[in-house]
Amino acid sequence: MPKVILKGPLVSQLNCREIDVSDKELFNILLKIDGEKHLILNHNNQIKSGILILINGKDWRLYNDQFLNENDIIEIIPINHGG
Repeated sequence: MPKVILKGPLVSQLNCREIDVSDKELFNILLKIDGEKHLILNHNNQIKSGILILINGKDWRLYNDQFLNENDIIEIIPINHGG
């Protein structure tokens, strides 16, 4: 089953570092993880700006297939900005 690895402040905000998921569709997985918190997805269920999603180390937008494979690793990385 695909594995989700959270990075940065998401670890403390969602109270976990890794999640094994049974779903194989990326947006269903993100919806289940994010719930009503809107840390990853905005109110329109789109990935928020400042959130990087990698599948096996590559940007999710490079994949034509929206379905994940059994051993895929999804990393969710918030891009923190300083000022």
